Amino acid sequence: MPQDPRATPHFMFPDTVLPAPDRRAAPRFHTVCFDVKVNRGGRVGLFRARNISDEGVMLATHVALPVGERVLLGLSERIAVRGTVLWGNERCCGVQFERPIDCVTLLREGAEHKRDDRRAALRLPATRLATTYAENGIRAVRVLNASHRGLGLAHDGSLGTGMLLKLIVETGIAREAAVRWSSGGRAGVRLTEPLTCAELERLCGPALRAEPAAERVDLILAD
Repeated sequence: MPQDPRATPHFMFPDTVLPAPDRRAAPRFHTVCFDVKVNRGGRVGLFRARNISDEGVMLATHVALPVGERVLLGLSERIAVRGTVLWGNERCCGVQFERPIDCVTLLREGAEHKRDDRRAALRLPATRLATTYAENGIRAVRVLNASHRGLGLAHDGSLGTGMLLKLIVETGIAREAAVRWSSGGRAGVRLTEPLTCAELERLCGPALRAEPAAERVDLILAD
C-alpha cells in the first residue's frame, strides 16, 4: 500500500493492532481523473484515486478517514470491493483491498469504457432544487445526480443541447455549465469548474426538503 511518510499503517483487529507489512513493492499505477465511490456505512462520496495496485489504493480526501474503518469501494459502475483504511491524514489515505484485484485489467477496461461511452463517469444520486440562468430566462430545475464534472438535471424542456448557463443549487453551490445533451425533460450538463469532494458531499447529502426518489440520468464525461 502507498505509505504516508508521517504515519505507519496498521492492520486493525477487534482486540489488537499489528504493524502491516510493507506493500510498496507491488506494481503501482498513477492515475488521472480516476474517481472512486466510497461507501462509509451508508455515507457515500466520490474520492480521487492517486495510485492503485492489486492490493490497495491511495485516495485524495477532504476529511481524515479513521484508521481501521471498513469501506466499500466502487472502482467502476460494475466493480466494487471491500477494504480497510490502513493510514490517513487530512489530505489522503491508503486503503487495502479485502482481496487482491487485477488492476491492469481494471484500468484497461476503464479506458476502453471511457472511449466507448463518454457518459461513463461515476456519479452520486441527488435530490436538490436549483435555478438556471440562460439566454431564454431563469428556470427552476432539479438536480438528479452528480459527478465532479457534471450534473444530471430534470427540467421543463427549456434546456437545449449546446446552451450555456449559470446554475445555482439550493445548497449555495454555483457553477457555469454547458448542456451536453437534452431529451424528454432530462439533461446532462458539463461544469466549467469541477466540484470538490466537499461540494459533492453537500450536494448529494440529505435534501433540505422532502423529495421523491430521483431517476438516474447519464452524465457526460469530461474530456
